[in-house]
Parts: sequence; C-alpha cells; structure tokens
Amino acid sequence: MRCPKCNYFFSEELKTCPRCGADMGSEIEKLGVFPPSAEAPFLTIEDFVETPSFIEASNQERVIDFPFSEGES
Repeated sequence: MRCPKCNYFFSEELKTCPRCGADMGSEIEKLGVFPPSAEAPFLTIEDFVETPSFIEASNQERVIDFPFSEGES
C-alpha cells in the first residue's frame, strides 16, 4: 500500500503509515478488507528437502507418448 501523505510503500496489514503515522483507515476501506496474516508460514524448509525417492524419480529417463505418429500433423 502507498501512503497518500508521504508516498511511502508498506504492507497492507498495517493500519498506520510507519514513516509519517498517517491513518490508513480510509485507504483500507477503498481497497477492501484484507485477511489477517497467518500465525505460521504456509511452507517450511522441510517442504523443500529432496528425499531419496524424489531424487530417484528425477534421475529416471522420461518417455513422452504423443497422440499421433510422426507422419501425421
């Protein structure tokens, strides 16, 4: 969100501008209601750890079957 008073950009979760302290109530009403921020992150570092089964699957050769023969187009 951009503060109309000082043009500072900041998160929509804040109710006042962190730079000048302007009230963002009217701006938030124009934009609509935003959901509250999550208590815990949606993804964690464990979601990105490569497991042995993932590594094995990614190392296998992939064969793509096309629905038509080479002569058709």
